[in-house]
Amino acid sequence: MTASPACPTCTTDPQRLFRPGPPAARPQVNSPEDAAALVVPLLEGRDREHCLLVTLDAKHRLLGVDTVSVGSVDHTFMAPREIFRDALAAGASALFLAHNHPSGDPAPSLDDRQVTRRLAQAGVTLGVDLLDHLVVGDPDWVSLARLGVL
Repeated sequence: MTASPACPTCTTDPQRLFRPGPPAARPQVNSPEDAAALVVPLLEGRDREHCLLVTLDAKHRLLGVDTVSVGSVDHTFMAPREIFRDALAAGASALFLAHNHPSGDPAPSLDDRQVTRRLAQAGVTLGVDLLDHLVVGDPDWVSLARLGVL
């Protein structure tokens, strides 16, 4: 199953789901709800875990939505090196992460919490803020920032 494009200016590259336009035309992503509106349609109905990266400029305007990894039914790879390589290449000042749980249960695992803390620390070092990590189930999603993990 191929992901639906995130916007009308999408490319044919399946790893790059969004191409930014001029800054004034790009949506701001200021809340978990804003990020969820972008990623839930791309993650729902997947039979394996997918990790998506939402990159933002200094004013939290959308730069891109990229697939970081595709895993198995209960795990996906979220290494700081992979995530921040893509964020830095996009010129991001901040980012949101999201991944799905094919089981439908959006409750974050202990591993989800640990990797989120590790990624937040890496972001501090690199000067790219991890604003949130969303876990998408069916039909709900959970914000790790709102749970106090960040």
